[in-house]
Amino acid sequence: MALKINRTTQRVLKGIGIVLLVIAVTFMAKTFIWEKDYYRTKTGEKRAVADAPITRIISALNPSEKKPTDKELSEYQVEREFPRYLDIERLKIHARVQMSKVDTNGLLAVPNNIYDANWYSGSSKPGHNGYIIISGIHSTKSNKGIFANLDSLEVGDIIKIENGAGDTFKYEVKEINIVSDQKDSNSVLAKMQTRLNQSETLSLVTVKTNSANQEFESLVMLRANIKE
Repeated sequence: MALKINRTTQRVLKGIGIVLLVIAVTFMAKTFIWEKDYYRTKTGEKRAVADAPITRIISALNPSEKKPTDKELSEYQVEREFPRYLDIERLKIHARVQMSKVDTNGLLAVPNNIYDANWYSGSSKPGHNGYIIISGIHSTKSNKGIFANLDSLEVGDIIKIENGAGDTFKYEVKEINIVSDQKDSNSVLAKMQTRLNQSETLSLVTVKTNSANQEFESLVMLRANIKE
């Protein structure tokens, strides 16, 4: 009799264990699917889990000052959905857009050429309803970079991005942020990593340094919303 009860108990416990396992697996699957869909809704693409938040913009050491030829510009290629060119008519900018990443310390490097721009690969691609981050060099000891006059843009100015497939996206400047105290740059960098007005947002950022010693003077960051 005792043996029969033990076997029955074992079967019941085994059945309960299987049911609990099924429930746990189902819950985890639903949570994963919900989270994936949530971040795709918020950013327009999959969440970049491996990318660290940007906490500082660092200058390139001895960036190249060699201006690309017309042939080099026209032959420049990237993947279809990646930014290929940055155009700002008011500043007479037509620049190649390179790809960059953020290291584990949250440092985002500017381009290694004063005539190029850098797209942060942890941000969105144009047309994906997320936030896009592009950095550029303000100036070196001897020359001006493409973002030397970034702070002269005004609300309402138009910025264009062309991707590798040849599609052009237009963005209208909505706000300009300039901070002269490096301690205050954290809030600006955090804001840069969000969308503005719940719409696809392009952020351009540069660090202005002293021409003599290349020490920090100000951080300039503007945000623009896509024009439908």
